[in-house]
Amino acid sequence: MRPTRLRCALLATIALIAACSDQSPTAPPRAALHSAPPALSPSTAWRDVVTGTGQHGSLYAMYVPSNWTGDVVYYVHGFVAPAAPIGLPTDDVADIRDALGALGVAVAYSSFSQNGYDFQDGLETTVQLRELFRHKFGQPHRSFLIGHSLGAQIVQALAERDQEQYDGALALCGVLGGTKLQVNYIGHVRTVFDFFYPGVLPGTTDEMPTITDLNAQIIGPAFAAIQADPNGFGALVSIDQTMVAGRNATELVTTLLNVLGYHALGLNDLLMRTHGNVLFDNTATAYTSSALPPDLMTALNAGITRYASTDRAEEWLQENYQPTGELHIPMLTVHKRFDRLVPYRHEAAYQRIVAHRGNSNMLRQRTVEDYGHCEFELATTMSSYQDLVNWVTTGTPPAP
Repeated sequence: MRPTRLRCALLATIALIAACSDQSPTAPPRAALHSAPPALSPSTAWRDVVTGTGQHGSLYAMYVPSNWTGDVVYYVHGFVAPAAPIGLPTDDVADIRDALGALGVAVAYSSFSQNGYDFQDGLETTVQLRELFRHKFGQPHRSFLIGHSLGAQIVQALAERDQEQYDGALALCGVLGGTKLQVNYIGHVRTVFDFFYPGVLPGTTDEMPTITDLNAQIIGPAFAAIQADPNGFGALVSIDQTMVAGRNATELVTTLLNVLGYHALGLNDLLMRTHGNVLFDNTATAYTSSALPPDLMTALNAGITRYASTDRAEEWLQENYQPTGELHIPMLTVHKRFDRLVPYRHEAAYQRIVAHRGNSNMLRQRTVEDYGHCEFELATTMSSYQDLVNWVTTGTPPAP
């Protein structure tokens, strides 16, 4: 959408959002958590339900149905805000668990031992979960992985690193192009926002005070700035390095506010993990846009704040996690084209990495033509899982 058309649409959308509370842009959703498994449906027939605490304080739950076929799914949840209490995931997991149980499939999942963007901890607790399951129930017939968002990235790493332990992987809305691609996306959005709206938000791209009220400190001020000057927003969404997702002004605004909120919640968590090393680097970035006037782009490239990462930061990004493309078990990915938090371009990035290694025959990718992040219908998840199982069983990959 061109900036002039976007400005008109945005003005109308702002009035609509102000009038309708259920359309108000919100902070990035946080998974609902509790310390014990949800109550089972009376129609669910589980032979065994085992819960407990793993090493370093992670919580786990393992469900084996009465009609167990011998297959097990290890589920890995996504990002949880650093300040949230440790707890088992509940969003969508109960429905997926019960649907798998109805097929005779065992299900195991856990929290991480700490929240935030802790890829290594998620990886280790999932490996621990696998060993706990085998210790309790013996060697399963087949083992599958399912993960959302950050969890999908952990699934990806396990499929690449521990392929002898698993038979297939389903990665939903995943950070599959690597953490660096995700960090750059979030960093570019915040940095370009600060160029067009200087001083509106607390902190900077590489420094953030403690956020105690996301709506009051981030979402509200950003939205008010867009409302006062839609032109800056129209320019931001037209720049190649930001490319916020959306099919209309409401979705574009919502995506921007989600990204700014995610940055505010996650930056200090990342800096703690990197011992203060800044991950984002735009020192050599030439910001581009075919939709904006050349003089505006010249001014942006001359005036935008530049940030530099360190060698240690680059090492951290490689470890946490840059995919290798060493994929030798079937992986099926599903991603919304208009993902408001993990850009759809992660899929193309991973496709290139896998192709470079000559393993394209092990990867199938599907697109859901919709807006949102990880809000898949249960039917979509289950049909994708069953297609993955059929692929493993027959050796014939599913249709895209």
